[in-house]
Amino acid sequence: MGRGKRSGNGPVPPPSEHPSCYPYPVTEASLPPESLRQLVDAAAGKQSVSWQRPHTGLSSAERFVVKFSDGSGVFVKAAVDFETGAWLRAEQRMLATLQGTFVPRVITWVEDPGQPVLITEDLSGAYWPADQESVVWRPGQFEILFDTLRTLSGIEAPPWLPAAAPVARSIWRTIEREADQFLALGLCSESWFRQAVDGLIEAEEGLQWTGDSLVHNDVRSDNLCFAGDRLVLVDWGSACRGRPDHDLAAVASTLPLEGGPDPAVLMPNGGQWAAYRAAAASRRAYRSTRAPAWLRVVLRRLATISLAWASATLDLPPWTGTHWSEIV
Repeated sequence: MGRGKRSGNGPVPPPSEHPSCYPYPVTEASLPPESLRQLVDAAAGKQSVSWQRPHTGLSSAERFVVKFSDGSGVFVKAAVDFETGAWLRAEQRMLATLQGTFVPRVITWVEDPGQPVLITEDLSGAYWPADQESVVWRPGQFEILFDTLRTLSGIEAPPWLPAAAPVARSIWRTIEREADQFLALGLCSESWFRQAVDGLIEAEEGLQWTGDSLVHNDVRSDNLCFAGDRLVLVDWGSACRGRPDHDLAAVASTLPLEGGPDPAVLMPNGGQWAAYRAAAASRRAYRSTRAPAWLRVVLRRLATISLAWASATLDLPPWTGTHWSEIV
């Protein structure tokens, strides 16, 4: 494992460079720190016989799939510093609060002052769409995802979760000032941009982020798996309170890269989200001059998807720019 992955027709970063992590599948055997092995064995009341590292991203937390002498297994996340400890405690609190099949089942929590450890069910045998040479969704799995997000959006978020919040200033106003850099991406004509930018600014600034719904805040194909017909969302450390359509809007802008539906069809009333998602991807695309080539391609594709979505769902000129699949 550890090879680069592809998302639909577009690349997905190698696990070591991905903005989050690919928790599964297991990649290679590894020796854990002795202190961690002792903590996990004591918490489980069993003797571990194998420790294997899953794909990991930028997080420095320790992550292992652990097998015990009786044949059972668990997934272990362990903090390595203050930052990962705070993140892990936030995730543990979230998982302990939620009731539902869409969250990993917590086996136990070890509140060790030096190294808190979260132990959850082993999902390495589940189907992970992102664990393929290309991201591959099986028939019916998009519908399960949408059903799960509808269930999630109907749950009132715990009051202690932070509220979702937009960036402090309009991104499209910044792009308007940096129009030459945006237009250099080659996503649309200058004529289309000049006619559309006021509407994009208005839509982005009109987006209301507040709400009481539970928001996972990082729904992507590498943060979910299917255990039979059960969809499980992992990595809950960024959960917040917000609008019921927050998670759907985020994932809608990425799914076309993975064979999913057009976001304009999925969310025909999502124009304000489309304007925001287009702005965020566009600005990052032209500012990420030192980013790897695969990431620049992905960002331009995401920007194009959301620009076309905005054009179809807002009072904007018809989209005359490139199709995301033409960006290479």
